[in-house]
Amino acid sequence: MATASNTQRTPRDVVDFTPNTPITVALKYNQGRKIAGQYGERMMFTLTDGRVMFLDPATAGMIESAGINVRENFTITLKADGKGPRTWEVARLTGEQPNGTMVVAKLAPSQDAIAAVAAVTPKPMASATAATPNTARSLLVQEADALVDAFALVLERALTTYQGRIKPDEVRSLLLSAYIQRRQLSTCVA
Repeated sequence: MATASNTQRTPRDVVDFTPNTPITVALKYNQGRKIAGQYGERMMFTLTDGRVMFLDPATAGMIESAGINVRENFTITLKADGKGPRTWEVARLTGEQPNGTMVVAKLAPSQDAIAAVAAVTPKPMASATAATPNTARSLLVQEADALVDAFALVLERALTTYQGRIKPDEVRSLLLSAYIQRRQLSTCVA
């Protein structure tokens, strides 16, 4: 006769959210599991360190809309001032993540970088018939010169600020991506 196993699941630690204290977590799976309990419908997330956390569906949606990846460190903060309603904040942590990705802090652009990018932004021509071959060549040379100047400026800042952790090829790739995006936006507007 078969008997039921006496093995019990050991309870997992549950993340306790202290108000106004960021808690660093990383998801083990890309989605939570919907749970119905004494606090209503909640989402249960399993974390890489073996703990679990329970969040309301709106906060769980913030994680998804932030694009948080599996094994990516991020913080969740329960914001409460005692006067108004409690709110949640989900924020990515900067730096290299355990999943191999890199999260970069959003920096306010320096005035030099703004001027360099503005110099690179092409000016629309008055009309196609007004441009002579020499004028078009001159505009191309000016644009290329501005790109070289912008690259040198951004590369110098990357090498000095980040002590070589950002390589010249990465700077070139970022600059070209930004330039292409600006070109596409300027042609959509024109």
